Amino acid sequence: MVNLFNYLESALATTCVIWEQAGTGCRARSRTACDMLGIDMFPITDAYGHCGLRKFRPIADVRRITDRHGVARANLVQHMGEFDNQYLADIVGEEPERFSAVFLVDIEAPDAVLSIRKWASTGLFRGMRMTSASILTHPVLWQEAANLGLHLVVSGPFPAPEAAAISRFAASNAGNSLQLTHLGLPQHDESPAFPSLPPVLEMASQRNIHVQVSGMHQRAAAPYTALIPAIQQLWEAYGESRLVYGSNFPVMETDQVYELEIHLIRSGRLGIPATAAEAVMDANARRLWFQRNSLRAGSLVWRCAFS
Repeated sequence: MVNLFNYLESALATTCVIWEQAGTGCRARSRTACDMLGIDMFPITDAYGHCGLRKFRPIADVRRITDRHGVARANLVQHMGEFDNQYLADIVGEEPERFSAVFLVDIEAPDAVLSIRKWASTGLFRGMRMTSASILTHPVLWQEAANLGLHLVVSGPFPAPEAAAISRFAASNAGNSLQLTHLGLPQHDESPAFPSLPPVLEMASQRNIHVQVSGMHQRAAAPYTALIPAIQQLWEAYGESRLVYGSNFPVMETDQVYELEIHLIRSGRLGIPATAAEAVMDANARRLWFQRNSLRAGSLVWRCAFS
């Protein structure tokens, strides 16, 4: 672990990065170390991070770490237990080209449907967060979100009954995308067979289901060698176009781990070919969370234009 961090520090210390505006983000070009190492530098779109005032860190900290590590865009997903999504709405309203957001509602509240409509109608959210278990207990809320044009970020685990129900939902709502969190939640002590993974792999039959390459720091010790067999299986099942990088900021706690995970994916050392890194770390998440219609899902304008 120490040797890997030393390697990264040495490589990055000799890298001269030039930032230039390219469309809605920044593009990085390396003149030295990354060229020598064969690492392609491109702007990153983070499909899954957090910020907040009562938990985690404020948006200033997100801006700091994303600026430092070449992350041009970030999708901010509301953390569990927080149902006031106004802070995220304000962030997207100020910088819609840099940030998108996913809201959360109290699914047990009697006005849950009205809450979904309220946050969707702002036109500032592209998605809603749900747990996998809620597909069995609250399918009406899933369908309400789909009817409003929202994507769904789905937190695991994904046992077979939930996975089958999610697949049926995805098949019936092909115009909405689903993003499964944290590799489908395999544990390092399952390596190399990963018996909990087959239901996640079976969901790959639905083309609108995506999986996050994220949360490695919660599942295993860096550099995550124990997780590589699971990630390789996800790569084989979902391919280049349906895996998305997510930082899970700030759960990894240190800038070094944030930087390490970017490097491992970009350099092809985490079970995904380096040739696919730009799709996994930018293009796929940009398509999901930053297309033109992404910033007005659920609003009157969205309904007129895309219904």
